[in-house]
Amino acid sequence: MDVTAVERIRRDVVAPAIYARRTPMEVAALHLHSEPIAVSEALRRGFAPFNVGDRWGGMWDTTWFRFRASVPSGWENPVALIHLGGSEVVGFSAEGLVHDEEGRPFQGVHHRHREIVLANRTKGGEVLLYVEAAANPIPRWDLKDWSEMGPDYGGPPLYVLQEADVADADRNVEALHTDMGVLLQLAKADAVPVARREEVLAALVRACSELDPDDVAGSVGGARDALLPASSERSSCSHRVVAVGHAHIDSAWLWPVRETKRKCARTFSNQLRLLERYPEHHFVCSQAAQYKWMKDGYPEIYAQIKDQVGKGRWEPVGGMWVESDSNVPSGESLVRQLVFGKRFFRDEFEVESHELWIPDVFGYSAALPQIASQAGMSAIITQKMSWNDTNRFPHSTFWWEGHDGTRILAHFPPANTYNGEFTVRELLASRDNDLDRQRFDSSLYPFGYGDGGGGPTATMLQRAARTGDLEGLPRVSIGSVADFQDSVDTSHLATWVGELYLEAHRGTLTTHADVKVGNRRGEEALRAAEMWSVAAGVHRDEELELAWKLLLFNQFHDIIPGSSIAWVYEDARADYAELNRVTGEVIEEAHRQIVPTSDGWVGFNPSSYDRVELVDCDGTAAVARVPGCGWAAVNPAAADDVSDVLAKSGFGRARAGDGWIENAFLRVTWDSYGLLTSIWDRKAEREVLEEGERGNVFQIHEDHPRAFDAWDVDRDYLESKTDLTCTESVEVVELGPLRGAVRVVRRFGDSTISQTMSLVAGSRRVEFHTEVDWHENHRFLKVAFPVAVRSNRATYEIQHGHIERATVENTSWDAARFEVCAHRWADLSEPGYGVALINDSKYGYDIRGNVMRLSLLRAPGYPDPRADRGTHRFGYALLPHAGDLRDAGVVEEAEWFNLPLTLRRGAADGDGRLVETDRRGVSVEAVKWADDGNGIIVRICEVHGSRGPVQIRLNLPHGPVWRTDLLEHNERRVESAGERGAGGSGAGGSAVLLRLRPFELVSLRFSAAGVPG
Repeated sequence: MDVTAVERIRRDVVAPAIYARRTPMEVAALHLHSEPIAVSEALRRGFAPFNVGDRWGGMWDTTWFRFRASVPSGWENPVALIHLGGSEVVGFSAEGLVHDEEGRPFQGVHHRHREIVLANRTKGGEVLLYVEAAANPIPRWDLKDWSEMGPDYGGPPLYVLQEADVADADRNVEALHTDMGVLLQLAKADAVPVARREEVLAALVRACSELDPDDVAGSVGGARDALLPASSERSSCSHRVVAVGHAHIDSAWLWPVRETKRKCARTFSNQLRLLERYPEHHFVCSQAAQYKWMKDGYPEIYAQIKDQVGKGRWEPVGGMWVESDSNVPSGESLVRQLVFGKRFFRDEFEVESHELWIPDVFGYSAALPQIASQAGMSAIITQKMSWNDTNRFPHSTFWWEGHDGTRILAHFPPANTYNGEFTVRELLASRDNDLDRQRFDSSLYPFGYGDGGGGPTATMLQRAARTGDLEGLPRVSIGSVADFQDSVDTSHLATWVGELYLEAHRGTLTTHADVKVGNRRGEEALRAAEMWSVAAGVHRDEELELAWKLLLFNQFHDIIPGSSIAWVYEDARADYAELNRVTGEVIEEAHRQIVPTSDGWVGFNPSSYDRVELVDCDGTAAVARVPGCGWAAVNPAAADDVSDVLAKSGFGRARAGDGWIENAFLRVTWDSYGLLTSIWDRKAEREVLEEGERGNVFQIHEDHPRAFDAWDVDRDYLESKTDLTCTESVEVVELGPLRGAVRVVRRFGDSTISQTMSLVAGSRRVEFHTEVDWHENHRFLKVAFPVAVRSNRATYEIQHGHIERATVENTSWDAARFEVCAHRWADLSEPGYGVALINDSKYGYDIRGNVMRLSLLRAPGYPDPRADRGTHRFGYALLPHAGDLRDAGVVEEAEWFNLPLTLRRGAADGDGRLVETDRRGVSVEAVKWADDGNGIIVRICEVHGSRGPVQIRLNLPHGPVWRTDLLEHNERRVESAGERGAGGSGAGGSAVLLRLRPFELVSLRFSAAGVPG
């Protein structure tokens, strides 16, 4: 007898005997072609008779089933067996939430978790169950183009009700079934020594010979005894695996948010039942937003979760509001992810999480170690780096050092999955894939169905009981994340410095440009709303918290990357609209408080840096001189005084003519196709573009990823490139003196680009304000600037600073970085000169050799066939500069480009400045009311990568100043710099002095005035 024969006996003889005694339930159904309804409403409606074998559930429909039966007397382990249909991956098929006769939710069901234990669920032998069944569409992974998957209910039924019985579960037969399953996996595992596999197979054959097919229940004892010699041999392996039950639930992805809430209820109730049945079970769960859903929508489930957290058996992990993408969100956004998440865990559960649990995000910013550490996190646990398509990441347990020098412990579970099923193969991978076993011989193993939820099942926990100490496998125990983290011996661990670049999913930096714009604008609006509300003494804290949570939620790692269905983005657009409404009202109220309305003009500058620039006051030009984090009166010139104003300001005139525009800094020329032929730097007396090349060239690529359409850009996209030289019109639209501008219109395929290129008097930026009507399929649009600069390294802005990456491909690691993330700018410099490419809403760049390119739009077909199609408006700018990017003010120029001055009618009594610093390269990241009401929080960051002192002044009355962590816990008093302050007079106390290291992030509490130190 071979393995195949044993498998057949297990499947055909043993498995049916687990539920040998069964009787059908009476079924009725209520079909809904609309949004879900509450259980109380469903129970009031009429149910129609329904049969096993009948079809139910059009796409996104809900069917409420009523199951009724009588449990025969004498049954020892009565259960209900419900199979709603579907056999795809758990979480991507039919699912249901079971309610008792009184409408209380208590368990989820799916095709791998069909058993409902009826102990304490019957009244006098009668069973009455209600199941809210979700007809979620099954993904077709093989398709490149999907249907829109929007909120269109109904259509052909997707599922067939396959089973509805009550049965008497034979737990002895079930145990044999599990025994045989584990040993069969062991017998087939190539990583297990041949002698051990032969020993296991021999025991399985003996067990089969002991079975009576006509009386499995009666012969099960002999069969299990035959397995004992093989199943009780203890492990000789030194590697220890700590297994944690887990359910990765994407907060939105191939389903809308409203469905994720129901997925959480189903998954969490399942785990609560398993915690009751299996005392060794331990469940870990991240994402505070999902707990909040339970608190608001499923209070019975939430109360049970809180109870299990209190007992130490349910472990809130991660500390983020959602499992956020870490490439695209700003530094302040990542701060708030942890602030809101950790605060929820603290307030609700009295729990302090210490691990950044983000198993499925698409790359890891070098800023994360510092942010995590300052939020009280000491480790990061993730798995996604195992998806690298070119290089194998060399560590499993190691120190990760960020761009500022902060180190945290990092662990990548070597089973290389966050959806483990407690199989022998995965347990062996935990040992064999551990690349740091010589330094620390232990690993974490998250198990449980995930992505669409589900979590661990009884089968997995039964396997866990058999594999804890079994020869051929590592030693396995169920434990907690916290205990595993505490057990790590860090004394000999290696260190990885810098970003953790994922060699996959590069397209997520560009896909769904609309959500990237919404995110960037939302971050800017919240920055301004908090800053001006502090300056004005306006408290709209609850509304701003709501706005922040809308922004943070949409930074989930399948929303902001653009990898969700269309319905998700309909919801996201509504969230951004609400965010903008709230922040707009707060800003307007604050501005009214700061400056009274009058016929004059006031400019508000939300950026960190003082600025002097031309503005348009209802058609009249003015030179605005506005301090950083401040405001100032703006005095428009009379129309005939414009030239005089420009001369006095030192700006000089901007001019334009046929084929050229210029100002005091630059002269730009173009050819008949509207492509740049020259950018002459008049101050440096050198050409910016590479000789013989043209700049601002739109380039389009065929884009057909082999695996994940919305996620990936495969390297072979570079093999097909078309320069868009087709031109419908080239027209000079502004001749000066304030601005010279040319508009170029291009048509290609089914799309149109209308772009205005401009030079403003006094500006060093060539700006490109662009509108694209985009209707392509599987194409990738970029814009290219070949520049006369040579360097093997380019610099890219990330959260709280910048990093360098290679522009050459000397190594496979360099070659794999053919598409990289940057925030507002990237810079290519050689000694003495450089060029920065700035953007207002993009995140994908590639710089190879001397060609700088910005990624603009994609057009994937899966999972949203409408992704990016439509009208887009965005801007980018080229900034040539002499000297180092720091001395040239690249950081300042990029911030000004993204945070324009706001002009409003009003009368300012001189200039106003909320926060001031005396050192260049210090960014004011946030100014906000302290969460506990005691004073004002000012968060700054050194963004040049330099070291030295800085003085900071808050120009409002305040008490003692404290340095805090990100949770705003006071850590130590900050010394005063003297009464002169940080470069200006103000109404606050003296400036404070800090000594910053490169890229250091600092949060300061300026206590409320009158609060003792």
